[in-house]
Amino acid sequence: MPGSFPQVLRAACLVACLTVFVPPASADPADAQESRQSPPRALVPTFESLPHTPFSKAVFNGWCGQHDRYLLDENGAVNAYEAGTKIAAVAISPGNPYQCSSDGRQLINIHGRHVFMVDIASDNSQWIASNDRAIAFSPDFKSVASSGPLELKPQAPQLRVILVKDKRTVGKTQPPEWIKWSANGSRIAVVYPTSVDILDRDGVNIASMTKSDIGWVKDGWFEDDQRTLTLFMETEQPPGSILKCSIAGKKCLARPRIESISIGGQGIVGTIIPLGKPPVRVDDSILLSKEYAAEIRSADSRLLARQVFPIKTGRWSFQIAVSPSGKRSILTWDDENQPECVSSEGSASTYKCKQGMLVDLTKVIK
Repeated sequence: MPGSFPQVLRAACLVACLTVFVPPASADPADAQESRQSPPRALVPTFESLPHTPFSKAVFNGWCGQHDRYLLDENGAVNAYEAGTKIAAVAISPGNPYQCSSDGRQLINIHGRHVFMVDIASDNSQWIASNDRAIAFSPDFKSVASSGPLELKPQAPQLRVILVKDKRTVGKTQPPEWIKWSANGSRIAVVYPTSVDILDRDGVNIASMTKSDIGWVKDGWFEDDQRTLTLFMETEQPPGSILKCSIAGKKCLARPRIESISIGGQGIVGTIIPLGKPPVRVDDSILLSKEYAAEIRSADSRLLARQVFPIKTGRWSFQIAVSPSGKRSILTWDDENQPECVSSEGSASTYKCKQGMLVDLTKVIK
């Protein structure tokens, strides 16, 4: 992050760790900032007032499986955690794409063209395939959807391979850019530069929708009823945007200005939203808003937790991730006030900037 921040007391850095009064927002989290002035006001806890476990000098890699296991990159070593307790070291390199099985016991690690299957408990890693195109495994690791030929190795488990085809348009061929299975393995989302396809578990097309070419997919989630696919799109310049794709309506609608979004179990939605007017661009540096709101909402859009973070305190680059159970959320940020913090890409001191908290949501989702 360019520039420096004034040194201030930590107490001044934080929004008070008490309940705060905020107005209810609209049903769509992407539109939440538009209704912050609407009465009546509701009593909502901050993240820091909820039970939470802080962590530092670690990068949150993601949730692993459906039982709230998660992976942290700690100074270049990836470790698996449950409820704030380290349970195993994981034999993968930080930054490599990976996918966990639904039970969280195994993961697929992709290193270049090599596809490895890793057993987390034993730390055993096996090279099972070679592939250089978009690929995604079913939650039970019994099927794989691939956009190109998959060279299976002798030690690979028995896999049902579904070949995902390129999209042919007028005068152009578009290969799949991103593939993901639904949590129950019944649907496959395939994203192309200008369209989205929904396939059944056998690779048969169910719906096709056009979309604008507004960046790349960071993540995506099917709703439990499989009727809607939500995609979080990023570009080189934040914030990102949401694409909400109705499978029945065969239409994708874009919602702008979302810094981070995550949809967990029970339809619990976490968002990071920049507040105020968008900053005016004067050069190619990253544009930051003066404040960001972190929110947790229920499936029916009820506001469960909210906290506003001003970047003048030195904290920025906020990200949020709701667990597969919906009972926990991880909130992370960079803090330039941390000793020896150097927030530049590729620097080992970047880890010293990393801060976060595992938040218990059980009290607010009842």
